[in-house]
Amino acid sequence: MDENDLFAALKLAIAAGRVSVRFDYKRLNHQDSPLCVEADSNRWIYGIMAATLAAGFLVVWWAGVAALIIGVALYWGIGRNWVRRRMEGRFHNRILEDIGLFKKLWRIHGVTLALTSRPVLCHSPGGNWRRFVMQNLAGDGPDAP
Repeated sequence: MDENDLFAALKLAIAAGRVSVRFDYKRLNHQDSPLCVEADSNRWIYGIMAATLAAGFLVVWWAGVAALIIGVALYWGIGRNWVRRRMEGRFHNRILEDIGLFKKLWRIHGVTLALTSRPVLCHSPGGNWRRFVMQNLAGDGPDAP
């Protein structure tokens, strides 16, 4: 099996639920990560800034402080999860369609492949995802070549 066949087997196993993918969002939320799009977080930041400035200048200064506190609370309560869901969606809709992007992502710390049937993990970047697929997904058994 070549690398493209292994990647196709991994993609099918993820879609079938045989392999789960876990992300360390702190490590993956930077400009080199193909999962991260700064505009996702910036939308929240700009919205919080606009609400803070509008409330502070158009109402009174303490309304601006209140808007800032509410905005930060909304980001921590809702915004971070929204950004994470977008990253997961990007993984399934974009990264799993392009082996080059997957390999770029794999070179960054923060991705873990896990078998759902038994405790077998493969962590990026040190783990060999190709060997993980060959030993656990290719063929009939866990040790099939």
